[in-house]
Amino acid sequence: MEAGGRRRIVAIGVGLLLLALVGCEGQSTVPSAGGGSPPAGSSASPAAGSSVKPIASRDPGQVALTKFFALATDDAFAYQATFTGASRHTVDILPISKGLLQVSGANVLVRATFTYKNGTKTTVEHRSVGGRGWIRYGSEAWARLTGFGPANSMAAFAAVHAPPDVTYLGPVKTGGKTAYQVSIASVIVNPIMIPASNLSDVAVTDSKLTLLIDGDGRPLSGTAAITGRGRVSGQLQEIVIDLKVTFLKVGQKVTIAAP
Repeated sequence: MEAGGRRRIVAIGVGLLLLALVGCEGQSTVPSAGGGSPPAGSSASPAAGSSVKPIASRDPGQVALTKFFALATDDAFAYQATFTGASRHTVDILPISKGLLQVSGANVLVRATFTYKNGTKTTVEHRSVGGRGWIRYGSEAWARLTGFGPANSMAAFAAVHAPPDVTYLGPVKTGGKTAYQVSIASVIVNPIMIPASNLSDVAVTDSKLTLLIDGDGRPLSGTAAITGRGRVSGQLQEIVIDLKVTFLKVGQKVTIAAP
């Protein structure tokens, strides 16, 4: 408040006090210390005995997001998912069917069937147990994946370590209920699973899983896009794997054994 304003208030107070002392009937109108109307733009204190309004409930989407983060970063979190999709290359598109993802903490199993143009189907399975990884193409023997550590995990939420790793996209109506959409990096099917003997030097360059979660943060379904590259008969090509994923048995025990 400016000095001039303070002087005016003091002058008014003194005048009222003099009137009271001279003998005006009734109680003095001099405000008590600290009283008076609050400055413009501020709220008055509640009257004695009145109840204070409770703080508004938290945004349910943010509650779901917080619970999802807690699940995704739980070292003992277990779940299963099924998926279908396609692996698109420069000259080929391989449909992916019978996809299965099982996760128990850091242990992971991924199985998927790839179909070639001539109708040939090959089922590929990957397992990661105790920090070691294996892969098997069709009826071939299991092969050890060297240098395949936690950073290469095919668990759906392996890339979630800190809150910024999850992007909240807002509420979505599905099946008459409200779900919440989030986006994370996720490589459920690494390009190394593509069953092609002439494919080499594969690498993941980008990935995104757009996921629906319920109010308790439990994953429901999602769509994944995994972009990578590899050499097909020595020629460098882009690889794009698109998946539709459905989560089930979330929180239920899963046993994954080394091959």
